[in-house]
Amino acid sequence: MALFTSTPKSKRGEKVLLLNLDNSDDDVSSGYDSPVYISDENKDDKKTVTDKMVASDSSDDSDFSSDEADDDSSDDDSDDLDDIDDIQSTNDSMKVTKIQAVVDNIRYILSMPDLCDVMFLVGEQRIPVYGLKSILGIRSKNFLDMFIKQSREDMNSKKKLKKSKDEKQTSSSTKTTIIVGSYDIEVFRSFLLFLHCGSVTMDASTVVGLLCCAVEFDIADLKKACLEFVDTCLSSVSTDIVIKETFRYDDHSAAQKLRQVVLSRQTSMTLKTRNVTKQRQSPIGQETEV
Repeated sequence: MALFTSTPKSKRGEKVLLLNLDNSDDDVSSGYDSPVYISDENKDDKKTVTDKMVASDSSDDSDFSSDEADDDSSDDDSDDLDDIDDIQSTNDSMKVTKIQAVVDNIRYILSMPDLCDVMFLVGEQRIPVYGLKSILGIRSKNFLDMFIKQSREDMNSKKKLKKSKDEKQTSSSTKTTIIVGSYDIEVFRSFLLFLHCGSVTMDASTVVGLLCCAVEFDIADLKKACLEFVDTCLSSVSTDIVIKETFRYDDHSAAQKLRQVVLSRQTSMTLKTRNVTKQRQSPIGQETEV
């Protein structure tokens, strides 16, 4: 099993730690109420905003202040900081990146059919899988052309219809419907999740279907990842599973080409193993027949 993540270029740089206690300047604040460790000599002169607030609260006679409340608030602040993926700060500005929150929101939208604007009917049973046309159209030009063509066909059909109840029912539905009958439901759902969120987990039973999706909808990075994973399968017992899945997607040219490549490599590896075995078994001083 392999996890492939499509990482934006902005995420490939070096991450900056949330709290840099060694190199932080005295006059620069990160914007977070985090504790600052100082020596005993300068304890009176260098008090953080948090220390002053705690001191003022402790001087108050209110019965609502307690040590447990302070501990809970500090834990909440640390949890908020842990949710942030990356912070890049300078003397003049700070860039905060929180990609995982966006990914989680998109996953939630995909789980709500009413929030999606495209529905794929997958497999012979026509099981619905939902997506967002704006994201899919950006990730794949083939999807974009498909959506534009479907939209024009819907507009032409509405023009031909007369004013009737059927027309009102048709116009009330804004979700584009596309039939995809040649894929396994879980494979196509994983493919759409990759396009929306940028990561996918593949194994020997799903790599062929994902490769066919990548080729059909022109997703170059996923295609490269699938081929690299197939190479790892050739050196394990998963080769037979990959070959079996190519027959399952035999109506796709990508599966047919993959099966030819796998079988040819498997044959060459078998011949190479036999030749090595013959050389080892042949008596010393005699040439091995080829």
